Amino acid sequence: MFELLSTLIFAGIAIFIAFRLYSTLGRREGHMEAPPASDPKARSVLSDTPQTHLRPAFEGRAAAGLEAIAAADNRFDPDSFVTGAKAAYTMIVEAFAKGDLEALRPLLADKVYQRYADAITARNERKESVRTEIERIKSAEISEASHEGSLAKVKVSFEAEIATETLGESGERVAGDLGTLNTVRENWVFERRTDNANPNWVLSGVAAV
Repeated sequence: MFELLSTLIFAGIAIFIAFRLYSTLGRREGHMEAPPASDPKARSVLSDTPQTHLRPAFEGRAAAGLEAIAAADNRFDPDSFVTGAKAAYTMIVEAFAKGDLEALRPLLADKVYQRYADAITARNERKESVRTEIERIKSAEISEASHEGSLAKVKVSFEAEIATETLGESGERVAGDLGTLNTVRENWVFERRTDNANPNWVLSGVAAV
């Protein structure tokens, strides 16, 4: 079962863009300024009074956790986070298939990285290779969020269509079929500390649904 999940979860995006996406996962760049008032007197009052930019309250079952994260990091934005999480999903799946530990290292928490590294090592010892193609990510939705002890965690529920196959030393197909799409449903948990300047989120857990 682990071999199957590892193959499914474990280059279309340019390296520079990919790095920017993972390093800014869940962060909003810049800020929105209040529009200038048309009345000069009103403009004077606005310029003399500190302005608070209000945002809608988060909704859904993860709302309380998202509020807690946003309170600790006012640049956190769920929509930007999901965009970055989808990019990270693609990067991690493709890097695992290629056995690219260098690309995986900054994207994974230590325990997850070790699990992936062990799977890649075992695969190399069997002289096998993996080919994986992500047809599309059908959905990516934040399903849980929390902030405890300066540790922010966000669970994203993914549904994707993926084709994958494992080839033996001579190129024979050992498992899977690149011509067959499989619907993969998984929960990925990303985390980062909010008590330091490091903005990077890392994958800390994967579970099939």
